[in-house]
Amino acid sequence: MQSQMLLRQEAINAARNADWQKAIALNQEILEQNSRDLEAMNRLGLALLKTEQLGLAKKTFRQVLEIDSSNIIANKHLSKLKNNEVSPDIIFDKNNDFIEEPGKSKIVALHRLTGREQIKKVKIGQVCKLQLKNRYISIVDEHGKHIGALPEDISFRLSKLIGNGNEYRCVVYKVNEKQCLVQIKETFRSKKNSQLISFPSKSQGNLVLPNDFILEEDIPFEVTGEENDEDELELAMEKINKKDV
Repeated sequence: MQSQMLLRQEAINAARNADWQKAIALNQEILEQNSRDLEAMNRLGLALLKTEQLGLAKKTFRQVLEIDSSNIIANKHLSKLKNNEVSPDIIFDKNNDFIEEPGKSKIVALHRLTGREQIKKVKIGQVCKLQLKNRYISIVDEHGKHIGALPEDISFRLSKLIGNGNEYRCVVYKVNEKQCLVQIKETFRSKKNSQLISFPSKSQGNLVLPNDFILEEDIPFEVTGEENDEDELELAMEKINKKDV
């Protein structure tokens, strides 16, 4: 009998590779060892959906809700089943809680999306990387392929924080052919950034990036639509100083 940890990883890999029959078998084996494993139940429900076993999928998600009535994944799938909506692929990971932590995490809609065929391969729960470009931050998959870009103001801010030692985790929160939302979460704050909040609200004005921090060194990211547009750059800086970022 394989360990729960090994089975879980194999089940996640099976879902990632869209090997749904294997995913069903692996998650059923996990549930034989622990009948209340909600992650395995949700993974099983998705695999049943993907193999068009809709009755069993509904039953599985309802079993999840019997244990945890507020379970987001099970509720969303049952809602989609009720409305005959197609569910996107999901990668289940206990680290993907999508809980908003004020100042430390943010759900962001990506700009400059990749092509339709590539975006179809992106899965909810997929862990991505932040790749610093000359003018923006690109969100890329495990193979380094571009998915989309962070908005200009967030790219501008995070580029400085990352340059001074901060680290971030990026996970796909929602995706379809027209949009892709990711959660960016601060996982490490450097001493140099100790007084700086990654995603400040308007009420956290005393902890926004100070002017000397923003203006030091060369600005590596374009914060405007046109290159060398000084008026737009000044406008972006004014917005930051007014705590809109």
